[in-house]
Amino acid sequence: MRDLADDALVAEIRAAYAGSAQGWACGPERLYQIMADALVAGATGALTGRRVLDLGAGTGVASRALQAVGATPVGLDLAVEMLAHDREQRPPGVAGDAQQLPFRDDGFDAVVAAFSLNHVPDLLGALAECRRVLRGHGLLLASTFRTGDDHPAKAVVEGVLERFGYRRPAWYGTFKARVAGLTGDPDNLVCTARDAGFATAEVAAVPVEAGLDDPHRAVEWRLNMPHTLAFVAGLERPMQDRLRRVAIRELTGPLPSTVWMLVLRATAP
Repeated sequence: MRDLADDALVAEIRAAYAGSAQGWACGPERLYQIMADALVAGATGALTGRRVLDLGAGTGVASRALQAVGATPVGLDLAVEMLAHDREQRPPGVAGDAQQLPFRDDGFDAVVAAFSLNHVPDLLGALAECRRVLRGHGLLLASTFRTGDDHPAKAVVEGVLERFGYRRPAWYGTFKARVAGLTGDPDNLVCTARDAGFATAEVAAVPVEAGLDDPHRAVEWRLNMPHTLAFVAGLERPMQDRLRRVAIRELTGPLPSTVWMLVLRATAP
């Protein structure tokens, strides 16, 4: 039986992402495109010519990376508004929940989950669903952030936001406390994948050159995230401009350009 608290969290995440497609495309998308390209590049040979589920497709960064290596992606996202972004230029997509995939058994050669498993309350259930829709020997390729490995821009920009009146939405605090820590632990990812029925599972830490040493880029990344965008958009334009100037000014000293992502690679029996 589904947990009602989990259902409520999923609904809140869906609503937050539904209202942030345009802002996401203006800020975080560039970073996530770089990371999606790096994720897919690590398994090009296993993806070319294959039918691939882009799990948590968002505005389409992983789908674009998959198309670039000759795969045929099908997108899935909680928020239909995300799937509608630039829809004339992207492959077909389906609105749905990673915990209850609306696809038949053995329908895909691979599943790519680019920073989406860390939004799923029931990680074991989602991985079991990935296993179900994969053909024999199919590949799961998933990326997450490692727990505690935060870029300094996150804390600095959030501190500035708080001085302007921002408070984290309740769903985001719950999500960070209950979900993100599970997917940010390599050993937990491997064990959970095996418990979900995958024959093999391994996790590697992969550095990605993301250009986050640029304060302007780092600030736009953080201000256009689903948990901050609604607050920023609700400010008068002069206040938005002031917020950006203060945040950029406070990102002093050298910033790391590289981010690290955990990559889970698992194969079905």
